[in-house]
Amino acid sequence: MDTLAPAVADAFNLLQMNLYRHLDEAEFVALKCQKWTEEDIDTARTLIPDLVIVIRGLLFDHQVRPGGECRICTSAWPCPVVTLAHGLIKDPHRQFVALVRKVHDAD
Repeated sequence: MDTLAPAVADAFNLLQMNLYRHLDEAEFVALKCQKWTEEDIDTARTLIPDLVIVIRGLLFDHQVRPGGECRICTSAWPCPVVTLAHGLIKDPHRQFVALVRKVHDAD
């Protein structure tokens, strides 16, 4: 198995750290202790759909092929990416599930 060249490994690390920093900023806004301002609410209303687009994009790439394997991973479907996303999104102890139930109950 080939190993990555140090420069490529560093570039991958920088990309990953940049993505984590971006997510950290989003999390900071969501969890800040002060009362939310109108600007915070507007930011959240922009940020949440953006994050949903990212998740949908990941799930779209990892669709099942007619043979039963993941289109990207080529492992049996549901692949590890879909399984992890499902577990994180549908975790009954997180607020996303409570929010979805609340919206459905209001209909």
